Amino acid sequence: MAEVIRLEPLTQVSGMFLVKPSGIPKVNEDPVSYYPFTMKFRMAVIFCVLLLCAGCIWPVLGDTEASSGNKVIIGAMPFNEQYILAEIFGKLLENQGYSYEINSGLNNAMLYEGVKNGQIDLYVDYTSAVPTYFESPPAFESLDPDVVTNDVKKMVTGDGVVWGGKVGFRNDYQMAVSQDFAAEKGVSTISDLAPYTGDMVLGSDLVFHLDELYGLPNLQKVYGYTFKEVVPMEPTLLYQAVDLGQVDIIPASSTDARIDLFNLTTLTDDKAALAPYDSILLITGSRGTDKKLMSALEQVMGVIDTETMRSLNRQFDVDKKDAGTIAEEFLADQGLI
Repeated sequence: MAEVIRLEPLTQVSGMFLVKPSGIPKVNEDPVSYYPFTMKFRMAVIFCVLLLCAGCIWPVLGDTEASSGNKVIIGAMPFNEQYILAEIFGKLLENQGYSYEINSGLNNAMLYEGVKNGQIDLYVDYTSAVPTYFESPPAFESLDPDVVTNDVKKMVTGDGVVWGGKVGFRNDYQMAVSQDFAAEKGVSTISDLAPYTGDMVLGSDLVFHLDELYGLPNLQKVYGYTFKEVVPMEPTLLYQAVDLGQVDIIPASSTDARIDLFNLTTLTDDKAALAPYDSILLITGSRGTDKKLMSALEQVMGVIDTETMRSLNRQFDVDKKDAGTIAEEFLADQGLI
C-alpha cells in the first residue's frame, strides 16, 4: 500500500500559476466542482437532500413548463465548459429560428430533475455522474466507456428523458505526467508506468486517492502496482506541483486547459480502471418530437472532442473571452451558422 503523506501548500512560484487561472472555478467556489469525481460524491449528497426537499427545487426553475413554444430553456452547471456548451446549443437553435434562455444556477442533479419534469429543455451531463441521481441505480457491468454509455442511456430513457447522444468529449480523470517524463520513459498508457511506479510520487486531489470504486484504489487493483507515495492536496495545486517536480503524476481533468499550459502528457487508461465521464445531451420528453429542434441539435453531436473542448475552455479561462463569443466563433468555424 502506498504511503500517504501531506504536502505543504505551495506559496511562492515565480512566473507560474499558484492557483488556477481566475476563470477556472476552485472547488470551494463551485458546488458542482470542475473535477468530475469530486462532483460525483457531492451530487450523491445533493440528491439525497433533493429527495427530502423536492418541493424547494422548482421555484428556482420557475412555474411554467420549458417545453412550450419557440423559446428553449437550456440548463448549465456553473463552470466554464457548461457555459460554452449552453451557448453553442443556444446559438445553433437561434440560427434555426428559436429563441433561448440559459439557466446556469443549478447543479447537475437539479438539471436532470428539471429535464425529467419538463422545466428545462436540454442540458449536457456526464455519463458516470448520472447514476447518482437514482435511488437504487444498477451497477455498471464494467467501466468500459461504451458499456457505461449504454447503461446510462437505458437509465435515462427508462426515466422518460430523451437521449440526445454523445457530444464528443469526455471530462474525466486522466493520469498525467510531464512531457519530459513521458518522452524519457517512453510511456503513453497507464500500463507503461509499471516499471517506474515504485519510485513515483502521485499527487491527488482530496477525493481521488480515497475513491474505492473509481479512483486510485481501483486503478492500483486493475493495474497491479502501487506508487511510492501519495500526496493529497487542493486540486488548485496539482498542476504546478507536477510542473515543479514535487510529484511525478496527477489525476488531471481531461478538459482542463492547464494540461496544455503546463505541458503535460495524458496517459491512455488501457484497462478501463477509471470511470468515463462522456458528455451527453439530455432532452426533456416533449421536445423529442420536435423534429426541427432535434435535427438542429444533431449537427453538433460528436463534433466537440476532448482536445477541442479543452481549447474552448482555454479561451474562456486564459484568453478571457465570454462564452457567447466562443460559441459563435466555434459554430462559424464549423460552418453551422
